[in-house]
Amino acid sequence: MREITLPTVTINGETYPIYCDLFVLSQIQEKMDINDFERGIIGAEIVRDENGDPVHKEDGRIEVVLGQYDFKALIMGLTLMINEGLLIDSEQKGTEYVPVDEKYIGRVCDMPLIVLSNTVHNTFGRCLESKKNETPKKTGTTRKRNTSK
Repeated sequence: MREITLPTVTINGETYPIYCDLFVLSQIQEKMDINDFERGIIGAEIVRDENGDPVHKEDGRIEVVLGQYDFKALIMGLTLMINEGLLIDSEQKGTEYVPVDEKYIGRVCDMPLIVLSNTVHNTFGRCLESKKNETPKKTGTTRKRNTSK
């Protein structure tokens, strides 16, 4: 496994590594829609018309406004990201993996809400951005398109 430099987050005086990867995304997706997760961690709500359909801006994007945070999403996301960071850290150092749980994180998290939201969202965003920017490695083989009918 490649060496990963892990960002950290400090909660209640304890410093934890934090990381988001495809495994974390899949765990989030098992529990809720990934788009609902992102809106929930930043406190965004979709603007809806009188029929309940999403309102689209002129550029085609869905219009959102600031609303309520989804605290379950924030706690779940932070816990999953910390646990992934702890797992990677323990594998790299050859130490025992000791995960945290959502109840613990929900109780001891002393980060201001906006900092918590930004931390989870930025970590989530870095994961998506890194996946988007990765280019496939050349393997020496080329797939040819089947053009026969």
